[in-house]
Amino acid sequence: MKKTLFIASVLTLLSTSADAQRVEELSGSYVYVLTDNDNITLREAKRKCIELAKAEAIKQEFGEMVTSDVIDTNVETNGEATSSFFWENTVAMAKGEWLGDTQQPKLDMRYEDGKLLITAEVKGKAREIIQSKIDLKWEILKEGADGRKPAGSFDSGERIYVSFRSPANGYVAIYLIVGDDDTSCLLPYAKDADGRFDVRAGHDYIFFDREQDPQAQHYRMKTRREQEDNQLVIIFSPNPFTKCNDVSLDKLHPNTLNTHDFQKWLLGCQRLDRDMVVSKRWIKINQKKQ
Repeated sequence: MKKTLFIASVLTLLSTSADAQRVEELSGSYVYVLTDNDNITLREAKRKCIELAKAEAIKQEFGEMVTSDVIDTNVETNGEATSSFFWENTVAMAKGEWLGDTQQPKLDMRYEDGKLLITAEVKGKAREIIQSKIDLKWEILKEGADGRKPAGSFDSGERIYVSFRSPANGYVAIYLIVGDDDTSCLLPYAKDADGRFDVRAGHDYIFFDREQDPQAQHYRMKTRREQEDNQLVIIFSPNPFTKCNDVSLDKLHPNTLNTHDFQKWLLGCQRLDRDMVVSKRWIKINQKKQ
């Protein structure tokens, strides 16, 4: 499935740090051409166009290296589920990491020669990567007929688990971004008053699993829409950090906060902690058919 992609413009606006690991304010745009042969929804095309605009802006400023932020899984073609790493490889070339948006991404769509052209314009802060990041191994899991398996899509009501292993001792947090107005803290659990979750180097964890941790909380992926995209965010650092200041709900639900406040908190953490690793993956939630 080949896609035609080209860059419209990338502009560096302002240097915000004289540190060796530079933080720059960048802007850029990307044009994605969607044809009738592309096995991708309009919502997914818009989202990935934005991610690619960010990646190209970083590449123009900092160069290229191998890193990853976007992974596309469970693509169904002719009734068979496959995994596509096209987007991971494309984004992986950016030698830096996008810390956060300074303005909301703008999207424009137009038809040209029978094809839909999607243009994404982004503005935000990015940090140059000049040292190797800690290599985290993690997967989103759900129950299957033969046990738990990696998954990128869920039926509403299905339980979610996360496998995790780090090569270094440290601290981890997991957040679920549901939309612009809602982000939930899945880990540390709501009961953890110190706001930190310690992990040991080389140890295999299954989060949200009471068989491994009797104090763990269970979570189910739910939606009232026909289909919904959520984003799972893993945050790890060998340096102590405390989760953001969220709001406690009842014992059956994770603490929550406004997505803008979460992004602002995360941006501040990343600017202060160059060892912090932030990894994101999308989850598709489908309304279960009756």
